[in-house]
Amino acid sequence: MTTVARQSLQEGLERALRRFRSMTPQDIKRLSCQLAGTTRARRFNALTEALARGRVLDHLLETEFPDAATAAEPGDEDRTPQQPHDPHPGTRSRSLTSQAARTALTILASSGRFSIAEAVERAVGHLYGPPLPEWEYLCVNLTLDGAPPVDIGGWQLASFAYATDPQLPLTGAPGVPGDLLTPRALHEMHGFGLLRRPLGSAPVPVDDDRPRELVWPLLALNLALEVPVVAGPRYLVEPGRRVVGPHLGWPLPSEVSRWGYTFAPGHHQRAYMISTGHDADVAAFCRAFLTRTAGLDARRQDQLARAADHFLFVKCHVLGDDGSGTTAGSSLHLSEAAFRLTAAMESLLTGGDGGHAEVGRKVQQRAAMLVGTDDDDRLQVRNTVGAGYAARSAYAHGAKDKESDLHALRSVVRRVLTHWVVQAAYCTRLSGRHGGRDGLVNLLDDALLSRLLHQEHIISPRDTFHADGGTPPLPPVALWDPSQFRLAGPSRSPLDLA
Repeated sequence: MTTVARQSLQEGLERALRRFRSMTPQDIKRLSCQLAGTTRARRFNALTEALARGRVLDHLLETEFPDAATAAEPGDEDRTPQQPHDPHPGTRSRSLTSQAARTALTILASSGRFSIAEAVERAVGHLYGPPLPEWEYLCVNLTLDGAPPVDIGGWQLASFAYATDPQLPLTGAPGVPGDLLTPRALHEMHGFGLLRRPLGSAPVPVDDDRPRELVWPLLALNLALEVPVVAGPRYLVEPGRRVVGPHLGWPLPSEVSRWGYTFAPGHHQRAYMISTGHDADVAAFCRAFLTRTAGLDARRQDQLARAADHFLFVKCHVLGDDGSGTTAGSSLHLSEAAFRLTAAMESLLTGGDGGHAEVGRKVQQRAAMLVGTDDDDRLQVRNTVGAGYAARSAYAHGAKDKESDLHALRSVVRRVLTHWVVQAAYCTRLSGRHGGRDGLVNLLDDALLSRLLHQEHIISPRDTFHADGGTPPLPPVALWDPSQFRLAGPSRSPLDLA
């Protein structure tokens, strides 16, 4: 659309809105009756008043922008056939200018933050502007309490608040009505927010044969927060405009589908709201964690991915299912959970001198050295891991179940995952016995006999991580509050623009 045509569109919309705002309620009622072809006076209620206002607004737009279809001007790129279902019947017979005017009006009705010029700019770009670089959006069961999007390290965490986020598509979230596992249902019914980032050269993987990229932001959020952070479908967006490419069937990356990170139809769990101020702590932790994850070599990233599989599977299926941290209704045997949690630590803490002999004892000692803050804490960590191994052994050999504090064990694994990434990133800079393939576990073994070594090469990197904002554990987020939820898409009913 040329500059002249855009200016004409803006001026016509301004004239229509001035006329509308100058009308009294009786004027609107009278004109609405005329347009409807009836003279019968009816008592107005909220619904009939909204219908009348909409009818009058539509008439004023028809006066300014006749709906006779016109040829696109040279340079226009009419992209409307690519859009999702348009709720306005007869859209295809309207001129591009008329379509843009109605889209701009919808934008103005959705929020008081847009000027007419801004609404026109977005409407023109949405309907037939040149393509913008695409972003990938992923539903996630977190939302922010009125805060703007936060950078968590290569990804943004955002709430789906159409009126305040100019990067959300004008068409709202995609999805088929009635399908409870589409982005639209998750955003509107469950209050899910978003993980999003510019679509780069390496898209989110969809099978196990490709590098696991998505595991890292989900792992970071699950380490930062006590509640299980789960993800849903992925879709592509031109920010501020349209949904470009929802993938058929809404497939999930392999890490998400194998953890069971979807909700079955009828599941009533809502998204969790991160309170204002707490979002900065969560974001700082994730950035500090993901910065160190990016510095790991391929072998250590694979170790971390294997451990994350076990940890996240347990967190999703056992603890926190109802938001209370209880195990009621768990779909996973508690001894199997202990089996997976100890396996997560083995993925990270085996190897080194002696190979795989006495694995349980080594994991207990190394976990205690890695995360313990003092002698008492190290003993507690060792005992917790030992009890987990006892429960694992009983489960694997069919013996009577052993008592194990699953909450304490999961807390230890959470700390081990966090500090292992910090320590592994640090050890990549070392040489000799404390560098290379088994450098981390060799360092943990040697630190048993050297307080100086422990202070310089384990405590010091941990303190640096805390100074960067990565101080776990963070307090749990509050439960989602239905009273603060906002619909995902723009309003389809004309609102009060006066």
